[in-house]
Amino acid sequence: MRRLVAFFVILAMVISLAGCSEEWKRKFIRKKKYAAKKPRIYQLKKYKKEPTEQLYSKHYNYCISWLSELARNLGQNAKKDARCIEEALGQIGDIQNMLVPQKAQELDKHINRFKEVRDIILRQDLGQGNSDYVRRTVEREERFLRSEFYYNKIKKHMKESFEEEGP
Repeated sequence: MRRLVAFFVILAMVISLAGCSEEWKRKFIRKKKYAAKKPRIYQLKKYKKEPTEQLYSKHYNYCISWLSELARNLGQNAKKDARCIEEALGQIGDIQNMLVPQKAQELDKHINRFKEVRDIILRQDLGQGNSDYVRRTVEREERFLRSEFYYNKIKKHMKESFEEEGP
């Protein structure tokens, strides 16, 4: 009898030390049944977004900062150069969408110059000559944007809403 009790005590110690006690507990304890969650219903609300001074100045400032960063760090990192020109083009496109068609058309030739620069950068064709051309072009276009498209000068040419006809 003593051997049987000792055997069970040793067996219990081995099982508890082996870490099987958790699995045994999980096997024999009932699991809680969770109620099915009710699906959440979201009502989509259409917000009316209109061109404002803050929105224009945000896109304008982002565009200027991307262009100045591109001019400052041109040729150091090809991926960063590509990202800078893509972001600047996106911001200029957003600026163009906020302007009346006559004023937005003034930006077309400048956007085309940025697209030429983008093509050079994406081809990774930044030798000494192209690098100088790209840097001069970016700096010239940045100066143009700073002088002709800052908010105080452009506010009378902004659309009333985005639904108006545009470029």
